[in-house]
Amino acid sequence: MRLRATVGFFTLGLIGAGGVVALVGVVRLAHQFPAAASSPGLLAPFLLPVVALAIEAGALVALSIALLRVLVEAPAAGALGRARATASLLVLVAASAAIAQLVPRGTERPGAFANELVQSARSSCGESGNVAVPLLGLSVSCTPPQRIEGPMPGARAVQLSMRNLTFSDDLRQVAIGALELSAKGSLRVRLRAGSARVSGLAPWSRSPRLSSLGRFAMLVGLGVVLWAGTSLAFRLPPGAAEPVADGTRERARRWLSYLLFALPGAVSAAVVISLDQARAAPVAYASAGGVGALAVGLVAVLLARFARISSCFNSL
Repeated sequence: MRLRATVGFFTLGLIGAGGVVALVGVVRLAHQFPAAASSPGLLAPFLLPVVALAIEAGALVALSIALLRVLVEAPAAGALGRARATASLLVLVAASAAIAQLVPRGTERPGAFANELVQSARSSCGESGNVAVPLLGLSVSCTPPQRIEGPMPGARAVQLSMRNLTFSDDLRQVAIGALELSAKGSLRVRLRAGSARVSGLAPWSRSPRLSSLGRFAMLVGLGVVLWAGTSLAFRLPPGAAEPVADGTRERARRWLSYLLFALPGAVSAAVVISLDQARAAPVAYASAGGVGALAVGLVAVLLARFARISSCFNSL
C-alpha cells in the first residue's frame, strides 16, 4: 500500500475516533457546567484537556485500524515482513502524540478556578438582588445572609440553596455548608444539612502525575505494543484476499470490520483515560499495553476463524 494511502487512512481514523472522544468530553463538561453556553470563553481552560485526550485516543484507535488495513491490503508471510509493512504508522503515532503534548494543559487547578467564580459573584453583590455564577448555573442571593442558589446539575427539578460552596483544587470533591435541598414531584421533598461533602467526581483531564515527556513516551510505547502485537499475531486467513461483491450487506459487514479492527486501540485508549481520571501512578499505564495486546490476540483469533471479515476490504 502506498505511503499516501496509509497516511490518509490513519488521518481519517484519527478524525473519526478523536471526534467521538471529543464529543463525549464536551457532553461531560456540559453536564458539569450547565451554564457554559452563556459564557463559552470561560470554558476554554476545560476544553483544552479534552482536545488533547481526543488526539491521543484517536491516534491509538487510528493506528489499530490502519495496522490491520495495511496487512489485509498487502499481506506478508512472516512477522518481520508485516512489521516492515506497517512501521511507518509508528511515525504517525509519534507525531500525533507530540502534537497532543503541545496543546496547553489548560487549568491544572479547575476547582480553584470554580472557587474564584463563586467568590467573584459574592464580591459583586449589592444589598439585594442576585448575581449569576458563570458556568455553574447558580446565582448568589445578595440579601444578607448571602446564599448560593440554583438547580442541581442534571436534575433541574431539584433546587439547591447553600451558605458556602467550596471545590477542591482538582475538582474531585465539593464541600457545602448550610445546605437546603428541595424537590417537587409526586412527592415534595425538603432536606437540610449543616454540612455536606460530595466526593469521587472525575475531572476530564490528563493526569498531572505524568510530565509531557513521560506522557509522550507512554503513548509511543503503547503504539509499539499494538504494532508489535499485530505483526506477531496477524495472519491473513486462506481465501481472505479473494474479492467480494459490493452490496449493502457487504458494506455493512465492512463497517463492522472497521469496528472490530478499532478494538485494540479503543480499549488501550479507554484504559489510559480511566487511569488519568483515577490519578494512577505512572507505572500503572503499562496495563493499557497489556489490555491492548490481549485485544490484538482476540481480533487475530476472530480473523482466523472468520475469513470473510478480512475479504470485505478487497472491494475498497
